[in-house]
Amino acid sequence: MSIPFIKRFKRAIIGFFSVVTSETNIRFMSVVGVIVLAVAWWFKVSRIELIVLLVIVFSVLILEGINTILERVIDLVEPRYKEVVREIKDGLAGLVLLASIGAAVVGIIIFWPYIIERF
Repeated sequence: MSIPFIKRFKRAIIGFFSVVTSETNIRFMSVVGVIVLAVAWWFKVSRIELIVLLVIVFSVLILEGINTILERVIDLVEPRYKEVVREIKDGLAGLVLLASIGAAVVGIIIFWPYIIERF
């Protein structure tokens, strides 16, 4: 028997808040995302620029969430330290870093003309 939609939705919300409340990085990235969107509103960026910023912000947050969950699964499967575990975790962190750098570059490209115009 399938779980009703409302229960699945509630579980998803609980899972989301579990990740957000337990991980400093995702909280930090969430704050940065809110700031980016507030600045976008302040600069009155175009609709397409706003869409790009939303996709980038949510992509980084989703990737950090996947990183967090995969690290938990790895710890569950292999709680002892092993070189391969470190390599996997470092690789995951590297991908999040790469996405964050890409997001920063996109943010600079979008915001730079507004900054020059405003100041």
